[in-house]
Amino acid sequence: MRGTILGVHGGRGVLIGPNQERLEFPLSEWRSPGTPAPGQIVDFVEANGEAQGVFAVPGAAAAGVASAGSTSNATVMGAIGCVCLVLGFVIPFIPTIAAFVLGVIGAAQAKAAGNDDTGLVLSRISWIGALTLLVIGTLAMLAVFALIGTLGLSAIWSEVGNEFGYQ
Repeated sequence: MRGTILGVHGGRGVLIGPNQERLEFPLSEWRSPGTPAPGQIVDFVEANGEAQGVFAVPGAAAAGVASAGSTSNATVMGAIGCVCLVLGFVIPFIPTIAAFVLGVIGAAQAKAAGNDDTGLVLSRISWIGALTLLVIGTLAMLAVFALIGTLGLSAIWSEVGNEFGYQ
């Protein structure tokens, strides 16, 4: 049978079946990755007035959640992480670290949700971009330090040479 998740509360889910009857199911009967979400289209078997073997219908779940107009936390974190990443090009260090942290947390949340591809992509752009920016920045700073060190060493060597009469 097909139905739509109405909500989850207290370890039990509630769905509405094809005949507009409400059926409850324990979360132990949820057979898809992630957790059931309101508006999600599901397939189930009715037994003794309860839904059993509840599966999310692929493709239909995304449409049901998208029509609700909700944005996941992972998508929001990924978007903020991308903004921090762009800001990291202007202000080098703190926004880049924030982009990395938000990206890692957002990616973990998107993976846990199982159906948040936008949040996963934005979060991965954020943390991978931040890591790349940090590595490039670190290498640039090391190059500047090496140049300054080389110039300083040559100046010292020049002074030592002058001290002993070498020119």
